[in-house]
Amino acid sequence: MPSMVEDGSPRTNLTIVTDVLPSQVLASSRLSYYVAIGAVLLCIWLFQSNEKKCGVSAPSYKASRFKWMFSADALVKDSYSKFHDSVYQIKTTEGVRTIIPATLVGELKGLPEDTLSARTAVREAMLSEYTELCAGHHADTLSLLLKCKMTGQLARMTPQLKEELEHIIATEFPECQEWTPFKVQPFMIRTVARLSGRIFVGPTLNRVEEWMDVSINFAVTAFIAVIKLQFFPPWMRPVAQYLVSELGTIKKNLERAQEMLTPIIEERIRDAETPGYEKPDDFVQWLLDALPEDQKNDYYIQGKIQLLLSAASIHTTSNLATDCIYDLAVHQDMQEILREEAREVFDSDEAWGKKESMTRLKKLDSFIKESQRLSGNVTSFIRKVMKPIDLSDGTHLPAGTNLLAPMAGVAVDERYYPNPEVFDGLRFHKLRQQAAEDEATAAAANGRWQFTSIGDTNMNFGLGKHACPGRFFAASEIKMILAYLLLRYDVKLKDGEARPSPNMFMMTKSPSMTAEIMFRRRTCV
Repeated sequence: MPSMVEDGSPRTNLTIVTDVLPSQVLASSRLSYYVAIGAVLLCIWLFQSNEKKCGVSAPSYKASRFKWMFSADALVKDSYSKFHDSVYQIKTTEGVRTIIPATLVGELKGLPEDTLSARTAVREAMLSEYTELCAGHHADTLSLLLKCKMTGQLARMTPQLKEELEHIIATEFPECQEWTPFKVQPFMIRTVARLSGRIFVGPTLNRVEEWMDVSINFAVTAFIAVIKLQFFPPWMRPVAQYLVSELGTIKKNLERAQEMLTPIIEERIRDAETPGYEKPDDFVQWLLDALPEDQKNDYYIQGKIQLLLSAASIHTTSNLATDCIYDLAVHQDMQEILREEAREVFDSDEAWGKKESMTRLKKLDSFIKESQRLSGNVTSFIRKVMKPIDLSDGTHLPAGTNLLAPMAGVAVDERYYPNPEVFDGLRFHKLRQQAAEDEATAAAANGRWQFTSIGDTNMNFGLGKHACPGRFFAASEIKMILAYLLLRYDVKLKDGEARPSPNMFMMTKSPSMTAEIMFRRRTCV
């Protein structure tokens, strides 16, 4: 759950932008209008002046902006193969970015916000002054609640999540008595929205279709707005914002979230005065309890925080869950291995509610981490230099420098991952076993290879104090979904088809929205 709240490595969640945007335009009766506007925007974007040079004395990797728009994954890998452990610069669709190798990230990850800022970098990347994608002064509160309330009490939530998962599979998943083609990604988006919503807003609201629609589409709408605004140079955006209709939709979404949450919050405030009142156990209540008295009736900010949570969690989690299904369909030998592990862990209904159950799924944990390694973020460690920094290799980073780490390149670096192009679902399980053999380093090494672990070469969830605080919840969601499906279904690709190709747009890689995978219900669990 990378986030706009405490932002580890905000992965611009354009999961369905590449599918939505063209269909929106082509379906319009004013196609010629959009073509004309698009041509103007393209000219402005192509010929706008480059950013002022930041003064970083590092080589540049040359590639056209068009290539960065549609092939960023390949370009990051290629540039990384040329520069490896050296600092270098790229000129992306968002402007000049300085790439920091894994060997130097350790010098930066502990620096304070007033020296190296993640929040400023994300706020600027998300154009938050226009899109509202920022928690502002509530970021610390939000992060603390995710760490303490959500992560600290995951086991207690598991029965609720399982109940929600069973409901959506019963109502929205096909019977699959025979091999049945099914579009995975749309289903995963709705499934993760339901599971997350059960904990975020509770059972009163999470199944309401209007809430589902707002919570899912808020992120999509906001990121389309970001894309459109990026076509304009910064000096034009104060005026150009009025040409971006999605910004108006964002405001309507925020207002609608406020309207739907207001009666729920008002009822809780009233009931809290009743002796013996038992507070609901969800994020609505946690936030209400955490806010100062003068903000408990600020329903707008509470609605906004809920939509930010949704934006940070739904698409990133559903992306990875979908990629895991695609990888299971390709690597069918892994299905029985993971299924057997799930049988051992969930040997009774009560096991789903035990604290240790999800952590015992070590092979599934490894499989998810391997899928993330090859399908995860293109870049990470988004930061902006606020005060000059000198690195140990002599590189000077002036204030104003925008940083990224080349995750797509690091993920296939054989120094860190032997045979990096090969998908090995048990790669990290084996590493944990090897580490366990050395008693002196067993505990630390075991933690290092878990799906939720972070490190200088593993930044899909961010790094340092800005690492995604919701990653443990996301891990539980994905494990539950995959274990539940594995116990009940066989999975395969359509005959003659390869693994569905991902969508690549700007710095975002996401699984295909339209690909169909074959499912068949198992006769015995």
